[in-house]
Amino acid sequence: MMNLSNKIYEMRKAHGLSQEQLAEKLGVSRQSVSKWESGESIPELERLVEISKIFNVTTDYLLKESEVDELTIRTEMLERQQQTLLSEAEKTERRRYRLLSCTVVYLVAFALTIIFRFALFDTPLSDSLPGLTGYLIIFVVATAIAIAVDLHHNKHAGD
Repeated sequence: MMNLSNKIYEMRKAHGLSQEQLAEKLGVSRQSVSKWESGESIPELERLVEISKIFNVTTDYLLKESEVDELTIRTEMLERQQQTLLSEAEKTERRRYRLLSCTVVYLVAFALTIIFRFALFDTPLSDSLPGLTGYLIIFVVATAIAIAVDLHHNKHAGD
């Protein structure tokens, strides 16, 4: 069964708040929150009302012991952790896709360089200094395209 100190601790964790953050919201010291959570003291009535508002629960919920309450809080914590993991997985997937997109742009630029240089003009790189300018232009264009692709992915990441 959960008592008041356990409920404050579990709800604070479930909402992703530190003792310091909860203390700021309530206008008390971090040590006060620590004492409430350890059971050394209990919050004053007005603080209990504020706590119930912050965590969107009733004061009855805070003051009455119940096994169902513990399951509810643990479920909320697991849901929050799951959302965090899903969000991180989505970010990682977007990063991989952006990296792959930019890599493809540079590979296409490299392929075009090979095609233009050897297939169309049949001259090796060492025979032509002006050819280096062409390579630089292709690299600059590829970089611009890679930046545009990256910006496009960033823009649609928030959708």
